[in-house]
Amino acid sequence: MDDPRSHYEQLGVPRTVDQVGLRKSFRALSKALHPDTTLLPADEAALRFHQIREAYECLVDPERRKAYDECLALEELGKTSKGASVGTKDFNAKKLTLIEDVRRPLSGGELFSLFLLGLALLFCLGLGVGFAWIRGIDLQVNPSWLQVEKPNANAVADVSVAIR
Repeated sequence: MDDPRSHYEQLGVPRTVDQVGLRKSFRALSKALHPDTTLLPADEAALRFHQIREAYECLVDPERRKAYDECLALEELGKTSKGASVGTKDFNAKKLTLIEDVRRPLSGGELFSLFLLGLALLFCLGLGVGFAWIRGIDLQVNPSWLQVEKPNANAVADVSVAIR
């Protein structure tokens, strides 16, 4: 159930809007349409809020906005050509690139967090091995459920006596 309106129309801004105007419009709409603050039914509010959030995420990123504007231009070109399929292949290719999730590289803080996580893992592993070594515990222990019990010589003798 896609909204036929463009992202600009959903946010109520012109195509020439700058980042500040885009953010102001999104904040105002998100306050009005958020499921926790609106009087709309919960399903409709969630859908509308999701739509404006997607529109904002697309338009706030310069690369995605440029691709989206090119898509709109191709769509308008296709509409003005009296039903002819001018640029349909290009339009569909652009639409697919907009749908794909754009992965961003990890930031410095995220890389540092992963580094610290790795160090903590190595420290805990070293600590566990160190304590095991100090206590004299084997590092490779066979679980009790895997060990085969050897028959006790006394138990065999008791069984033979009971049979007589």
